[in-house]
Amino acid sequence: MVIIMVPKKPVVIRQVWERNLELEFSLIRSAVKSHSCISIDTEFPGTVIPDIKNRKFFDLNPEETYSSMKANVDASKLIQLGLTLSDHYGNLPDFGGVCFVWQFNFREFDVEKDLQNFSSIELLKRNGIDFSANKMYGVRSQDFARLFRGCFGPNCTWVTFHGGYDFGTLHSNFFINLTKALTNSDLPRDLGIFRNLLSHYFGNSMYDVKAMMEPFRFRGGLESLAACFNLVRVAGKSHQAGSDSLLTMQLFMKVKRWCIYHRYATVLSPCMPYGLNLEVNRRVVHTKQNVLHQLAKREKCIAVL
Repeated sequence: MVIIMVPKKPVVIRQVWERNLELEFSLIRSAVKSHSCISIDTEFPGTVIPDIKNRKFFDLNPEETYSSMKANVDASKLIQLGLTLSDHYGNLPDFGGVCFVWQFNFREFDVEKDLQNFSSIELLKRNGIDFSANKMYGVRSQDFARLFRGCFGPNCTWVTFHGGYDFGTLHSNFFINLTKALTNSDLPRDLGIFRNLLSHYFGNSMYDVKAMMEPFRFRGGLESLAACFNLVRVAGKSHQAGSDSLLTMQLFMKVKRWCIYHRYATVLSPCMPYGLNLEVNRRVVHTKQNVLHQLAKREKCIAVL
């Protein structure tokens, strides 16, 4: 029997524009007091500066990965950012019987002029992103960064999925892009300095769900891993930041329970975004077969929890 997890209350994705930015941040400030686990997903115009040697992700060491990501992020503009808040049991903030997830739409990217990966842009269009509305009504990055700085405390936990790469190509690392927005400058050249920036802005409680699953040799994206854990998308569409941040949060909570049940304690350690941490490759669980896939085939993946 397959068990599908869905929230107990309806979930609404709050569209955030310049006109309601202050209001939505006031709601977030009230919610984060009791819901300090924060999942973020971003949408960017894809890989705009490809690797000149056409290397694949697994051919790059962390420094090379960061160098490639830096080149793309410095040349890109943010399109969307999704924000999901949760307590440490997976409960979303409740506003009168309805749970909220936030989707910030940014105005700086101009689909007619700016550097972009055309296939990535077409994918975002097919999934409902309205670039003309973003340009006219979207949030200014400076306003977002100003309000973001004063919203979250040092005890927050930060979650992403595949923080360095998304959908098989260099896409967007939310920590990098948030750091760029918060500092209003390009990223540092050195990976060590960047790691220090992450600690400064986000503390030391950061999790990348894909990095957490690397010891089990899991290969695939957010949708694939969510299906392995019998999770379904309950609000919004894929490749929209709000919906993806919600699915990432659900997945993080399920992975935590799964690791606790199977006593994989080391997997629960905070980690750098996927691809930027050498320790991820050293914490390998030596199994002959992929644990998740075997559980999924027997239709017992997390059903015991």
